Amino acid sequence: MEAELKEQQTFSNASVRIINRGRVLRLLFQEGSMTQLEIKNRLNLSGPTVTQILQFFKEAGLLREGDEIPSSGGRKPRPIEFCYRSFFAVGVEIRRHHVDVQVMDLKGKTEAGTVRRLVFEDSGAYWRQVNDIVRETVGSGPRAGRVLGVGIAFPGEISPKGNIVSRSTVLGLKNFPLDHIQKNFDYPVYVEYGANAAGFGTVWRSRELKDAVYVIVTNNGVAGSVILNKEIYRGRYNKPGAFGHMVLNPEGRKCFCGGRGCWSAYGALTCLTGEEDPDLEGFFKKLDRGDKGCALRWKEYLERFAQALANIRLSFDTEIIIGGKLAPYLAPRIDELKKMVAAYPALAEDCMDIWVDTEADSPMAEGAALMIVSSFLNDTLEGFHLEQL
Repeated sequence: MEAELKEQQTFSNASVRIINRGRVLRLLFQEGSMTQLEIKNRLNLSGPTVTQILQFFKEAGLLREGDEIPSSGGRKPRPIEFCYRSFFAVGVEIRRHHVDVQVMDLKGKTEAGTVRRLVFEDSGAYWRQVNDIVRETVGSGPRAGRVLGVGIAFPGEISPKGNIVSRSTVLGLKNFPLDHIQKNFDYPVYVEYGANAAGFGTVWRSRELKDAVYVIVTNNGVAGSVILNKEIYRGRYNKPGAFGHMVLNPEGRKCFCGGRGCWSAYGALTCLTGEEDPDLEGFFKKLDRGDKGCALRWKEYLERFAQALANIRLSFDTEIIIGGKLAPYLAPRIDELKKMVAAYPALAEDCMDIWVDTEADSPMAEGAALMIVSSFLNDTLEGFHLEQL
């Protein structure tokens, strides 16, 4: 009985130690720099506990002492600074004809990135080529040994258990086992549905935002995700956010899913330009010059866009964020879209929390990397724990 109590106490002490380490690390991550006294007071921890935790993370390279702070008397304090470039995460967006690779630090800043033409195929050779591009982008310096993992943003539905891609119409896959990917990579691999990754990354970057519906427009259609309390809402079958297949016109255009009248059939970027690889810059230049054909297509495009957003807004009483290639072109025209949404009788203009994310150049790849960063900071990264540092 006594031995059992000692074991429970040891386990309890270890748990408290891990929890406190996480609290200190996340606080410094948010603030960037604090004195030891400020940390102690903010978290209500003892001085020796804070000292021990800080020493642990300094030795791991996550924290460092900054320059002395000017003081009117006594010993000048040194702030403890978070080292955002101590570890890195890689995000990879898989497309039909390209891969987008982004290397990010712990603050979400892009360290390196590349988009390469690589036609998708279900083979080990393909994934080994992706791995080679990842290694090349990471580089051979010290950064190579500080990579937490590779997040794969996949254009397809991930099964509830997270072990297969149930379906990817874009890539022509069905019931694709994800373990085929890991064995071809040098780093641990974590796979997520691309729109989920993009939505997560956008909300994660914001200190104020916790809940949002994220919509991303691609060449082939529209996808989305639902983020609640800074976590991906997965629902029962891991399919929330499939807004691109919201039916806007039952007798409408044929969608790539096999149905008719889906938003993707009206919202794909190809609908604006008629090109397989849309030249958005060229389209909007023509639009700004008063091209009548472009003006008509844009009007029809926005009408369907507003119809879909009105449906989303009536279903989710939260902010709506629009990202992807369209974002920088939509940003100066967002008021026009908001007015069209607000014109629906059940909606009011004062609740139009719709905005455009222009910060992320590669939202899916960046989001996939940031999911790894978030899991690392929360000590929930599979196969890697802060105790191992």
